[in-house]
Amino acid sequence: MAESSETSTLAILTFWVGPFLLGVEADQLAQLTRPAGQRRSTHVSEGASDFRVMDLRSICGLPRETNEEHRQLLVVDQAGEKVGYRVDQVGELITIDVATYIQPLPPLLEVQKRWRQLWGVCQWENELVLLVDLQYQSHNEPIEGYISHEWT
Repeated sequence: MAESSETSTLAILTFWVGPFLLGVEADQLAQLTRPAGQRRSTHVSEGASDFRVMDLRSICGLPRETNEEHRQLLVVDQAGEKVGYRVDQVGELITIDVATYIQPLPPLLEVQKRWRQLWGVCQWENELVLLVDLQYQSHNEPIEGYISHEWT
């Protein structure tokens, strides 16, 4: 999570999960992988291996996607363990002015939030982006299993 006193801008990778536009600090990502059918290389770091996978549709309370082959995977390092997060579509890498555009969660979202990784919101191109901390460790989130090299 960004500290507004430490930096004036923040690089955010946006991504879609169902109707929700989410964003994560780009420096949290260890790797960004796409399904085998997509040729563009998007690795942030080398060295893919088996890792635990979380489905963000499930965490957001959405039904399972029927077309799994087009989903993408964001990989983060959580205390030395690689964890992948399935997302519907990766968006753009944006740079946000922290003091001007990033706000804490509105009180209604804070009270109702079931997903503890949410930490703020920002406005970008007339869209509200929900900011998440994918390095946050919660032992209550569903674990989908392990994924192999097929995504790299």
